[in-house]
Amino acid sequence: MEKKSTISKKTLKIILGICIAAAILAVAGLFGYTYMADHNTLGRKISVWGVEVSRLDAKQAEEKIAAEFENRPVSFQENDKEVYSMTLKDLGYSLNEEDLLNKLTDLQKQREENRKIFPKEENVNLECQIEEDEEQEKQARQQALDLSNFGTEERKSSTDASIQYNEEKKEFILVKQVQGTEIDPDKLETTVDTNLNAAFDTALLGDTITIPLNKHVYISPAVTATEDMENKVTSLNSQLKKYRSTTVTYTFGSETVVLDADTISSWLKAEGETLTLDEDAIKTYISDLANKYNTIYVPRTFHTSTGTDVTIEGNEYGYRIDQDGEYAQLVEDLKSGTAVTRDPVYSKTGYQRNGTDDLAGSYIEVSLDAQHLWLYKDGNLVTETDIVSGAPTEERHTYTGAWPIAYKASPFTLTSDAYGYDTKVKYWMPFVYGQGLHDASWQSSFGGTRYKTNGSHGCINLPKDQAALIYETIDAGYPIIIY
Repeated sequence: MEKKSTISKKTLKIILGICIAAAILAVAGLFGYTYMADHNTLGRKISVWGVEVSRLDAKQAEEKIAAEFENRPVSFQENDKEVYSMTLKDLGYSLNEEDLLNKLTDLQKQREENRKIFPKEENVNLECQIEEDEEQEKQARQQALDLSNFGTEERKSSTDASIQYNEEKKEFILVKQVQGTEIDPDKLETTVDTNLNAAFDTALLGDTITIPLNKHVYISPAVTATEDMENKVTSLNSQLKKYRSTTVTYTFGSETVVLDADTISSWLKAEGETLTLDEDAIKTYISDLANKYNTIYVPRTFHTSTGTDVTIEGNEYGYRIDQDGEYAQLVEDLKSGTAVTRDPVYSKTGYQRNGTDDLAGSYIEVSLDAQHLWLYKDGNLVTETDIVSGAPTEERHTYTGAWPIAYKASPFTLTSDAYGYDTKVKYWMPFVYGQGLHDASWQSSFGGTRYKTNGSHGCINLPKDQAALIYETIDAGYPIIIY
Protein backbone atom coordinates (compact mmCIF):
# COMPACT_ATOMS: atom_id res chain seq x y z
CA MET A 1 0.00 0.00 0.00
CA GLU A 2 1.51 3.39 -1.20
CA LYS A 3 2.14 6.32 1.13
CA LYS A 4 0.57 9.73 0.28
CA SER A 5 3.04 12.65 -0.05
CA THR A 6 2.02 15.70 1.86
CA ILE A 7 3.39 19.22 2.08
CA SER A 8 3.69 20.63 5.41
CA LYS A 9 2.20 23.94 6.37
CA LYS A 10 5.65 25.26 6.90
CA THR A 11 6.62 24.46 3.35
CA LEU A 12 3.52 26.06 1.99
CA LYS A 13 4.29 29.22 3.86
CA ILE A 14 7.77 29.29 2.39
CA ILE A 15 6.49 28.85 -1.16
CA LEU A 16 3.85 31.52 -0.67
CA GLY A 17 6.46 33.87 0.66
CA ILE A 18 8.66 33.27 -2.32
CA CYS A 19 5.74 34.01 -4.74
CA ILE A 20 4.84 37.16 -2.88
CA ALA A 21 8.44 38.28 -2.95
CA ALA A 22 8.67 37.56 -6.65
CA ALA A 23 5.51 39.54 -7.31
CA ILE A 24 6.81 42.42 -5.27
CA LEU A 25 10.06 42.29 -7.17
CA ALA A 26 8.17 42.22 -10.50
CA VAL A 27 6.05 45.19 -9.56
CA ALA A 28 9.08 46.96 -8.30
CA GLY A 29 10.89 46.13 -11.51
CA LEU A 30 7.99 47.40 -13.57
CA PHE A 31 7.88 50.62 -11.65
CA GLY A 32 11.62 50.85 -11.96
CA TYR A 33 11.47 50.29 -15.74
CA THR A 34 8.65 52.79 -16.08
CA TYR A 35 10.53 55.29 -14.08
CA MET A 36 13.72 54.76 -16.06
CA ALA A 37 11.87 54.89 -19.43
CA ASP A 38 9.83 57.94 -18.61
CA HIS A 39 12.24 59.90 -16.47
CA ASN A 40 13.91 62.70 -18.49
CA THR A 41 12.50 61.31 -21.80
CA LEU A 42 9.39 61.69 -23.82
CA GLY A 43 8.25 58.36 -22.51
CA ARG A 44 7.02 55.26 -24.18
CA LYS A 45 4.83 54.75 -27.25
CA ILE A 46 5.28 58.29 -28.49
CA SER A 47 5.93 59.58 -32.04
CA VAL A 48 6.05 63.07 -33.54
CA TRP A 49 4.77 63.44 -37.10
CA GLY A 50 5.06 59.67 -37.35
CA VAL A 51 8.70 59.55 -36.18
CA GLU A 52 9.27 57.19 -33.23
CA VAL A 53 10.83 59.14 -30.33
CA SER A 54 10.04 56.80 -27.43
CA ARG A 55 12.60 56.81 -24.60
CA LEU A 56 14.38 59.79 -26.24
CA ASP A 57 14.85 63.00 -24.37
CA ALA A 58 13.80 66.29 -25.96
CA LYS A 59 17.25 66.97 -27.40
CA GLN A 60 17.60 63.48 -28.88
CA ALA A 61 14.09 63.69 -30.30
CA GLU A 62 14.82 67.15 -31.77
CA GLU A 63 17.93 65.83 -33.52
CA LYS A 64 16.09 62.82 -34.90
CA ILE A 65 13.11 64.80 -36.11
CA ALA A 66 15.32 67.50 -37.69
CA ALA A 67 17.34 64.83 -39.47
CA GLU A 68 14.18 63.09 -40.70
CA PHE A 69 12.91 66.41 -42.06
CA GLU A 70 16.13 67.35 -43.82
CA ASN A 71 16.48 63.89 -45.33
CA ARG A 72 12.92 63.79 -46.60
CA PRO A 73 13.25 63.01 -50.33
CA VAL A 74 11.96 65.28 -53.08
CA SER A 75 11.32 63.60 -56.43
CA PHE A 76 10.97 65.46 -59.75
CA GLN A 77 8.76 63.34 -61.98
CA GLU A 78 7.97 63.72 -65.66
CA ASN A 79 5.57 61.45 -67.51
CA ASP A 80 5.17 59.39 -64.32
CA LYS A 81 8.92 58.71 -64.17
CA GLU A 82 11.46 60.08 -61.77
CA VAL A 83 14.02 62.17 -63.59
CA TYR A 84 15.78 63.69 -60.64
CA SER A 85 15.71 63.56 -56.84
CA MET A 86 17.13 65.46 -53.88
CA THR A 87 16.34 66.09 -50.22
CA LEU A 88 14.83 69.02 -48.39
CA LYS A 89 18.28 69.75 -47.03
CA ASP A 90 19.61 69.91 -50.60
CA LEU A 91 16.93 72.49 -51.31
CA GLY A 92 18.01 74.55 -48.30
CA TYR A 93 15.16 73.64 -45.95
CA SER A 94 15.55 72.87 -42.24
CA LEU A 95 13.58 73.09 -39.01
CA ASN A 96 14.18 75.76 -36.40
CA GLU A 97 16.02 73.64 -33.85
CA GLU A 98 15.52 75.98 -30.89
CA ASP A 99 11.80 76.23 -31.50
CA LEU A 100 11.49 72.47 -31.96
CA LEU A 101 13.53 71.74 -28.84
CA ASN A 102 11.34 74.06 -26.77
CA LYS A 103 8.17 72.37 -28.03
CA LEU A 104 9.59 68.89 -27.33
CA THR A 105 10.69 69.95 -23.84
CA ASP A 106 7.15 71.15 -23.12
CA LEU A 107 5.80 67.89 -24.49
CA GLN A 108 8.18 65.90 -22.25
CA LYS A 109 7.00 67.78 -19.16
CA GLN A 110 3.37 67.21 -20.04
CA ARG A 111 3.94 63.49 -20.44
CA GLU A 112 5.91 63.25 -17.20
CA GLU A 113 3.01 64.87 -15.39
CA ASN A 114 0.61 62.40 -16.93
CA ARG A 115 2.80 59.33 -16.70
CA LYS A 116 0.95 56.05 -17.17
CA ILE A 117 2.16 52.57 -16.44
CA PHE A 118 0.45 51.23 -19.52
CA PRO A 119 0.40 54.13 -22.05
CA LYS A 120 -1.41 54.04 -25.39
CA GLU A 121 0.29 54.73 -28.70
CA GLU A 122 0.33 58.50 -29.30
CA ASN A 123 1.38 60.58 -32.34
CA VAL A 124 1.82 64.31 -31.88
CA ASN A 125 1.87 66.74 -34.85
CA LEU A 126 3.81 69.63 -33.43
CA GLU A 127 3.65 72.95 -35.22
CA CYS A 128 7.20 73.57 -36.35
CA GLN A 129 8.98 76.51 -37.86
CA ILE A 130 10.50 75.76 -41.27
CA GLU A 131 13.58 77.71 -42.23
CA GLU A 132 14.90 78.32 -45.73
CA ASP A 133 18.49 79.00 -46.71
CA GLU A 134 17.75 81.19 -49.71
CA GLU A 135 21.26 81.04 -51.11
CA GLN A 136 21.48 77.28 -50.83
CA GLU A 137 17.95 76.95 -52.16
CA LYS A 138 18.85 79.13 -55.13
CA GLN A 139 21.93 77.04 -55.92
CA ALA A 140 19.99 73.82 -55.50
CA ARG A 141 17.26 74.95 -57.88
CA GLN A 142 19.82 76.02 -60.42
CA GLN A 143 21.29 72.55 -60.17
CA ALA A 144 17.83 71.03 -60.57
CA LEU A 145 17.37 73.01 -63.78
CA ASP A 146 20.51 71.58 -65.32
CA LEU A 147 19.25 69.68 -68.34
CA SER A 148 21.66 66.88 -67.61
CA ASN A 149 19.46 66.03 -64.62
CA PHE A 150 16.52 65.24 -66.86
CA GLY A 151 17.81 62.52 -69.12
CA THR A 152 19.61 62.56 -72.43
CA GLU A 153 16.75 63.67 -74.67
CA GLU A 154 16.95 67.25 -75.83
CA ARG A 155 14.09 69.38 -74.63
CA LYS A 156 11.84 70.85 -77.26
CA SER A 157 11.00 74.52 -77.54
CA SER A 158 7.39 75.64 -77.62
CA THR A 159 6.17 76.98 -80.95
CA ASP A 160 3.77 79.88 -81.24
CA ALA A 161 0.48 79.80 -83.04
CA SER A 162 0.96 81.48 -86.39
CA ILE A 163 -0.68 82.28 -89.68
CA GLN A 164 1.22 80.75 -92.58
CA TYR A 165 0.81 80.39 -96.31
CA ASN A 166 0.52 76.74 -97.30
CA GLU A 167 2.15 76.18 -100.68
CA GLU A 168 0.41 72.86 -101.17
CA LYS A 169 -3.08 74.18 -100.41
CA LYS A 170 -2.35 77.57 -102.00
CA GLU A 171 -4.04 79.34 -99.11
CA PHE A 172 -3.40 80.74 -95.67
CA ILE A 173 -3.84 78.44 -92.68
CA LEU A 174 -3.78 78.85 -88.91
CA VAL A 175 -1.06 76.70 -87.34
CA LYS A 176 -1.88 76.17 -83.68
CA GLN A 177 0.64 76.50 -80.89
CA VAL A 178 2.62 73.48 -79.66
CA GLN A 179 3.66 73.13 -76.03
CA GLY A 180 7.35 72.37 -75.66
CA THR A 181 9.27 70.82 -72.78
CA GLU A 182 11.79 73.54 -71.99
CA ILE A 183 11.56 74.45 -68.32
CA ASP A 184 10.70 77.96 -67.18
CA PRO A 185 12.81 78.69 -64.04
CA ASP A 186 10.16 80.96 -62.54
CA LYS A 187 7.38 78.46 -63.12
CA LEU A 188 9.48 75.66 -61.68
CA GLU A 189 10.20 77.71 -58.57
CA THR A 190 6.51 78.42 -58.10
CA THR A 191 5.65 74.76 -58.58
CA VAL A 192 8.31 73.67 -56.08
CA ASP A 193 7.03 76.14 -53.49
CA THR A 194 3.40 75.15 -54.08
CA ASN A 195 4.05 71.43 -53.78
CA LEU A 196 6.33 71.72 -50.77
CA ASN A 197 3.90 73.97 -48.90
CA ALA A 198 1.07 71.56 -49.67
CA ALA A 199 3.18 68.66 -48.42
CA PHE A 200 4.15 70.51 -45.22
CA ASP A 201 0.50 71.36 -44.54
CA THR A 202 -0.44 67.70 -44.88
CA ALA A 203 2.51 66.11 -43.12
CA LEU A 204 5.71 67.75 -41.99
CA LEU A 205 7.47 64.41 -42.16
CA GLY A 206 6.57 61.46 -44.24
CA ASP A 207 6.82 60.02 -47.69
CA THR A 208 8.61 61.41 -50.74
CA ILE A 209 7.41 64.79 -51.94
CA THR A 210 6.65 64.70 -55.67
CA ILE A 211 7.28 67.72 -57.91
CA PRO A 212 5.53 67.18 -61.28
CA LEU A 213 7.29 68.40 -64.42
CA ASN A 214 4.54 69.17 -66.89
CA LYS A 215 3.01 72.06 -68.86
CA HIS A 216 2.75 74.04 -65.65
CA VAL A 217 6.54 74.34 -65.49
CA TYR A 218 7.29 74.42 -69.20
CA ILE A 219 7.87 77.61 -71.16
CA SER A 220 4.50 78.35 -72.71
CA PRO A 221 4.02 79.49 -76.32
CA ALA A 222 4.02 83.28 -76.46
CA VAL A 223 1.18 83.28 -78.99
CA THR A 224 -1.88 81.08 -78.84
CA ALA A 225 -4.54 80.65 -81.50
CA THR A 226 -7.41 83.11 -81.14
CA GLU A 227 -10.66 83.92 -82.87
CA ASP A 228 -9.06 87.10 -84.19
CA MET A 229 -6.37 85.02 -85.89
CA GLU A 230 -9.01 82.75 -87.42
CA ASN A 231 -10.84 85.82 -88.71
CA LYS A 232 -7.60 87.14 -90.18
CA VAL A 233 -7.01 83.86 -92.03
CA THR A 234 -10.52 84.13 -93.48
CA SER A 235 -9.86 87.73 -94.53
CA LEU A 236 -6.50 86.89 -96.12
CA ASN A 237 -7.95 83.99 -98.11
CA SER A 238 -10.85 86.18 -99.22
CA GLN A 239 -8.45 88.83 -100.52
CA LEU A 240 -6.29 86.12 -102.10
CA LYS A 241 -9.33 84.83 -103.97
CA LYS A 242 -10.15 88.33 -105.20
CA TYR A 243 -6.64 88.89 -106.50
CA ARG A 244 -6.75 85.60 -108.35
CA SER A 245 -10.12 86.30 -109.94
CA THR A 246 -9.36 89.84 -111.12
CA THR A 247 -8.55 90.75 -114.71
CA VAL A 248 -7.81 94.19 -116.11
CA THR A 249 -8.40 94.92 -119.80
CA TYR A 250 -6.68 98.09 -121.03
CA THR A 251 -8.25 99.80 -124.01
CA PHE A 252 -6.18 101.70 -126.57
CA GLY A 253 -8.90 102.63 -128.98
CA SER A 254 -10.00 99.41 -130.62
CA GLU A 255 -6.86 97.62 -129.44
CA THR A 256 -6.82 95.97 -125.99
CA VAL A 257 -4.22 94.54 -123.66
CA VAL A 258 -5.39 92.01 -121.05
CA LEU A 259 -3.68 91.73 -117.69
CA ASP A 260 -4.63 88.15 -116.87
CA ALA A 261 -5.03 86.28 -113.59
CA ASP A 262 -1.81 84.28 -114.09
CA THR A 263 0.25 87.43 -114.33
CA ILE A 264 -1.51 88.92 -111.31
CA SER A 265 -0.95 85.71 -109.33
CA SER A 266 2.77 85.93 -110.09
CA TRP A 267 2.79 89.31 -108.32
CA LEU A 268 1.34 87.95 -105.09
CA LYS A 269 3.73 87.72 -102.15
CA ALA A 270 2.44 85.59 -99.28
CA GLU A 271 4.89 85.71 -96.40
CA GLY A 272 3.86 84.66 -92.92
CA GLU A 273 0.58 86.39 -92.22
CA THR A 274 0.94 89.10 -94.84
CA LEU A 275 -0.35 89.23 -98.38
CA THR A 276 1.20 91.91 -100.55
CA LEU A 277 1.74 92.67 -104.19
CA ASP A 278 5.18 92.81 -105.76
CA GLU A 279 5.46 96.57 -106.22
CA ASP A 280 8.53 96.34 -108.43
CA ALA A 281 6.91 93.79 -110.74
CA ILE A 282 3.77 95.92 -111.11
CA LYS A 283 5.78 99.05 -111.82
CA THR A 284 7.84 97.17 -114.39
CA TYR A 285 4.64 96.02 -116.10
CA ILE A 286 3.30 99.58 -116.19
CA SER A 287 6.64 100.90 -117.43
CA ASP A 288 6.65 98.39 -120.29
CA LEU A 289 3.08 99.41 -121.11
CA ALA A 290 4.11 103.08 -121.16
CA ASN A 291 7.17 102.44 -123.30
CA LYS A 292 4.98 100.79 -125.90
CA TYR A 293 1.96 103.09 -125.86
CA ASN A 294 3.31 106.51 -124.87
CA THR A 295 3.42 108.74 -127.98
CA ILE A 296 4.15 112.25 -126.68
CA TYR A 297 7.57 113.84 -126.01
CA VAL A 298 9.37 111.29 -128.20
CA PRO A 299 10.52 111.71 -131.80
CA ARG A 300 7.62 110.92 -134.12
CA THR A 301 8.02 109.18 -137.45
CA PHE A 302 5.31 110.49 -139.74
CA HIS A 303 4.33 109.20 -143.17
CA THR A 304 3.44 112.24 -145.27
CA SER A 305 0.74 112.65 -147.85
CA THR A 306 3.43 112.80 -150.51
CA GLY A 307 4.67 109.32 -149.58
CA THR A 308 7.81 110.15 -147.65
CA ASP A 309 8.62 109.65 -143.99
CA VAL A 310 9.74 112.51 -141.79
CA THR A 311 10.84 112.64 -138.17
CA ILE A 312 9.10 115.18 -135.98
CA GLU A 313 11.40 116.13 -133.09
CA GLY A 314 9.17 118.68 -131.38
CA ASN A 315 6.42 116.21 -130.62
CA GLU A 316 4.01 117.62 -128.07
CA TYR A 317 0.93 115.74 -129.16
CA GLY A 318 -0.13 112.30 -128.00
CA TYR A 319 -0.68 110.09 -124.98
CA ARG A 320 1.36 109.61 -121.86
CA ILE A 321 0.53 107.12 -119.11
CA ASP A 322 0.73 108.55 -115.58
CA GLN A 323 2.72 105.67 -114.12
CA ASP A 324 2.22 106.63 -110.47
CA GLY A 325 -1.49 107.23 -111.01
CA GLU A 326 -1.82 103.99 -112.96
CA TYR A 327 -0.06 102.08 -110.18
CA ALA A 328 -2.47 103.39 -107.55
CA GLN A 329 -5.52 102.64 -109.73
CA LEU A 330 -4.29 99.18 -110.67
CA VAL A 331 -3.71 98.20 -107.03
CA GLU A 332 -7.31 99.19 -106.25
CA ASP A 333 -8.58 97.28 -109.27
CA LEU A 334 -6.73 94.15 -108.20
CA LYS A 335 -8.49 94.22 -104.83
CA SER A 336 -11.92 94.19 -106.46
CA GLY A 337 -12.06 90.58 -107.60
CA THR A 338 -13.84 91.65 -110.78
CA ALA A 339 -13.16 91.98 -114.49
CA VAL A 340 -12.17 95.61 -115.08
CA THR A 341 -12.08 97.27 -118.51
CA ARG A 342 -10.74 100.81 -118.84
CA ASP A 343 -8.23 103.17 -120.37
CA PRO A 344 -4.89 103.55 -118.60
CA VAL A 345 -4.54 106.53 -116.28
CA TYR A 346 -3.07 109.26 -118.48
CA SER A 347 -1.21 112.44 -117.68
CA LYS A 348 -1.57 113.50 -121.33
CA THR A 349 -4.19 112.43 -123.85
CA GLY A 350 -4.67 112.85 -127.56
CA TYR A 351 -7.75 113.19 -129.71
CA GLN A 352 -8.15 109.51 -130.45
CA ARG A 353 -6.01 106.45 -130.95
CA ASN A 354 -5.84 102.93 -132.24
CA GLY A 355 -3.17 101.01 -130.38
CA THR A 356 0.15 102.76 -130.81
CA ASP A 357 -1.32 104.95 -133.58
CA ASP A 358 -2.38 108.11 -131.77
CA LEU A 359 -3.74 109.78 -134.93
CA ALA A 360 -6.11 107.04 -136.04
CA GLY A 361 -6.63 108.79 -139.37
CA SER A 362 -7.69 112.18 -137.92
CA TYR A 363 -5.14 114.96 -138.14
CA ILE A 364 -4.03 118.16 -139.88
CA GLU A 365 -0.84 117.88 -141.89
CA VAL A 366 1.16 120.94 -142.95
CA SER A 367 4.20 120.93 -145.22
CA LEU A 368 6.07 124.23 -144.97
CA ASP A 369 8.21 123.42 -147.95
CA ALA A 370 5.16 122.65 -150.09
CA GLN A 371 3.12 125.43 -148.44
CA HIS A 372 0.25 122.99 -148.38
CA LEU A 373 -2.23 121.64 -145.80
CA TRP A 374 -4.19 118.37 -145.69
CA LEU A 375 -7.10 117.63 -143.35
CA TYR A 376 -7.93 114.00 -142.59
CA LYS A 377 -10.86 112.67 -140.60
CA ASP A 378 -11.13 108.98 -139.67
CA GLY A 379 -8.75 108.07 -142.48
CA ASN A 380 -10.50 110.12 -145.14
CA LEU A 381 -9.13 113.26 -146.80
CA VAL A 382 -11.62 116.02 -146.01
CA THR A 383 -9.79 118.82 -147.79
CA GLU A 384 -6.43 120.11 -148.84
CA THR A 385 -5.36 123.65 -149.56
CA ASP A 386 -2.41 125.89 -150.19
CA ILE A 387 -1.36 128.10 -147.30
CA VAL A 388 0.86 130.99 -146.38
CA SER A 389 3.06 130.27 -143.36
CA GLY A 390 5.31 132.53 -141.34
CA ALA A 391 8.03 134.47 -143.05
CA PRO A 392 11.34 132.58 -143.12
CA THR A 393 13.06 134.71 -140.45
CA GLU A 394 14.18 133.98 -136.90
CA GLU A 395 11.38 136.09 -135.46
CA ARG A 396 8.50 135.12 -137.76
CA HIS A 397 8.95 131.53 -138.88
CA THR A 398 6.29 128.89 -138.20
CA TYR A 399 7.29 126.29 -135.62
CA THR A 400 7.62 122.70 -136.74
CA GLY A 401 6.32 119.92 -134.53
CA ALA A 402 3.15 118.17 -133.47
CA TRP A 403 0.55 119.69 -131.12
CA PRO A 404 -3.11 119.53 -130.27
CA ILE A 405 -5.34 122.39 -131.35
CA ALA A 406 -5.75 124.30 -128.09
CA TYR A 407 -9.29 125.61 -128.73
CA LYS A 408 -11.54 127.21 -131.36
CA ALA A 409 -12.87 130.76 -131.43
CA SER A 410 -15.09 132.58 -133.93
CA PRO A 411 -14.71 135.47 -134.40
CA PHE A 412 -11.39 136.44 -132.88
CA THR A 413 -9.09 139.47 -132.83
CA LEU A 414 -5.41 138.97 -133.40
CA THR A 415 -3.25 141.58 -131.67
CA SER A 416 0.47 142.18 -131.23
CA ASP A 417 2.13 145.05 -129.41
CA ALA A 418 5.48 143.97 -130.81
CA TYR A 419 4.33 144.12 -134.42
CA GLY A 420 1.59 146.69 -133.97
CA TYR A 421 -1.39 144.95 -135.49
CA ASP A 422 -4.98 144.46 -134.40
CA THR A 423 -6.77 142.24 -136.90
CA LYS A 424 -10.13 140.49 -136.78
CA VAL A 425 -10.50 137.00 -138.21
CA LYS A 426 -13.55 134.79 -138.58
CA TYR A 427 -11.94 131.48 -137.59
CA TRP A 428 -9.17 131.06 -135.04
CA MET A 429 -7.56 127.68 -134.16
CA PRO A 430 -4.32 128.13 -132.11
CA PHE A 431 -1.78 125.34 -131.66
CA VAL A 432 1.39 126.68 -129.94
CA TYR A 433 3.13 129.85 -128.72
CA GLY A 434 0.45 132.20 -130.11
CA GLN A 435 0.54 130.59 -133.53
CA GLY A 436 -2.58 129.13 -135.08
CA LEU A 437 -4.70 128.48 -138.16
CA HIS A 438 -6.95 131.28 -139.34
CA ASP A 439 -8.51 132.82 -142.37
CA ALA A 440 -6.54 135.66 -144.04
CA SER A 441 -8.63 137.86 -146.31
CA TRP A 442 -5.65 140.15 -146.88
CA GLN A 443 -3.73 137.44 -148.71
CA SER A 444 -4.31 137.72 -152.46
CA SER A 445 -2.99 134.21 -153.09
CA PHE A 446 -1.76 131.14 -151.26
CA GLY A 447 1.00 128.61 -151.78
CA GLY A 448 4.18 128.79 -153.78
CA THR A 449 6.79 131.18 -152.44
CA ARG A 450 4.41 133.91 -151.29
CA TYR A 451 5.40 133.22 -147.62
CA LYS A 452 8.90 134.51 -148.42
CA THR A 453 7.63 138.00 -149.26
CA ASN A 454 4.20 138.11 -147.59
CA GLY A 455 4.60 135.55 -144.85
CA SER A 456 2.73 135.75 -141.55
CA HIS A 457 4.17 136.27 -138.08
CA GLY A 458 4.09 132.49 -137.58
CA CYS A 459 0.43 131.68 -138.11
CA ILE A 460 -0.83 129.57 -140.98
CA ASN A 461 -3.00 131.69 -143.25
CA LEU A 462 -5.90 129.95 -145.00
CA PRO A 463 -8.46 130.83 -147.59
CA LYS A 464 -11.68 131.73 -145.77
CA ASP A 465 -13.71 128.83 -147.17
CA GLN A 466 -10.99 126.36 -146.21
CA ALA A 467 -10.68 127.91 -142.76
CA ALA A 468 -14.44 127.53 -142.33
CA LEU A 469 -14.38 123.88 -143.41
CA ILE A 470 -11.50 123.05 -141.12
CA TYR A 471 -13.11 124.95 -138.23
CA GLU A 472 -16.34 122.99 -138.60
CA THR A 473 -14.56 119.65 -138.95
CA ILE A 474 -12.20 119.71 -135.98
CA ASP A 475 -12.53 120.10 -132.21
CA ALA A 476 -10.18 121.20 -129.47
CA GLY A 477 -7.44 118.60 -129.10
CA TYR A 478 -7.31 117.77 -132.80
CA PRO A 479 -3.69 116.98 -133.79
CA ILE A 480 -1.72 119.16 -136.16
CA ILE A 481 1.64 118.07 -137.56
CA ILE A 482 3.88 120.67 -139.13
CA TYR A 483 7.15 119.80 -140.84
